[in-house]
Amino acid sequence: MIWDYSDHEDNRIVDYTGWRNLENYNTLEHRAGVYLFANVDLHIKYVGKAGAGRMVDEIASAINREKDFGATKVKALYTNSNDLALSLENALKEKYNPPNNET
Repeated sequence: MIWDYSDHEDNRIVDYTGWRNLENYNTLEHRAGVYLFANVDLHIKYVGKAGAGRMVDEIASAINREKDFGATKVKALYTNSNDLALSLENALKEKYNPPNNET
């Protein structure tokens, strides 16, 4: 499923980034939230969660586990807590049913 920009309006999200090339993930802020991997057409390939201060580390871990298969872009949705990040991650997984979350 293609990214739905209206998801930015979710009240769990306090800030978000634009889509950036996956190799530039280390420029993201070290905050709690959810990250998404997508292909060039913004079809969501993976949804992951990062606890406080762990965004870059969690993305690196997901890449090492090959959760970036078919993805060229990354986006971060920042939240104010780990609990909100978990809740948002679950909602986005349900909505997008990303293929790399199934493996």
